[in-house]
Amino acid sequence: MRKYVAYYRVSTQKQGNSGLGLQAQKNAVAYQIKSNDQLIAEFTEVETGTRKKKRVEIYKAIELARANKAVLIVAKLDRLARDVEFTSALYNSGVEFLCCDNPTANKLTIQLLSVIAEHEAEVISKRIKEALKVKKEKIKKGIYTNKDGSTMTPIDGEVRLGNPNGFGEYQKLGVKKIKDNARKNKNNIQAMDIICSARKEGMTFQAIADKLNKLQYTTRRGKQFNPIQVQRLYRRCED
Repeated sequence: MRKYVAYYRVSTQKQGNSGLGLQAQKNAVAYQIKSNDQLIAEFTEVETGTRKKKRVEIYKAIELARANKAVLIVAKLDRLARDVEFTSALYNSGVEFLCCDNPTANKLTIQLLSVIAEHEAEVISKRIKEALKVKKEKIKKGIYTNKDGSTMTPIDGEVRLGNPNGFGEYQKLGVKKIKDNARKNKNNIQAMDIICSARKEGMTFQAIADKLNKLQYTTRRGKQFNPIQVQRLYRRCED
């Protein structure tokens, strides 16, 4: 008997709750799993097209599959092939996996997809940076007209890049200042002591997050910890 952990991803909350997208993925997984095998858990990542969100469920699925020596089964690899975070997480996890729409996919396939996805992300990032550079040059020259013919809205009396409606205190501080604040934050420093020690003991990021939440530790923004936030803080243990 083989154990499986299923991972699905849908684009909207509506689709995640009752849409055909999720049901189609579940049907694909059910078709692949034999009657004498066991599906021990299912994880669904719900995302929107207007707001990027760090993956949480994929790490939970990987951690559970690793702990139970189970196969991570993915319904639709073609929908995830360009997702750098997903392909990297899957490739680096070391867990056995099965892709319903591409059963012959192996670790080499995932590695190639990850490289291609990374390249595409770099190309897009470069294109955006070049466009922003051009716009900055126009602002310096006193040209405040957007592509659609509208005029840029001043922020605190100054024309600059960024959405004037969403230009809050964190953006004003700048990226470097934000990172400095995160490093010096009391909540982060206290949590790191537990995180560094727990990882040495072999605890998973999910288990550490659960421990921090049980002990009523919070993030610097007063929220509960999740595995991704724990992983970020753990990287600073070696700094």
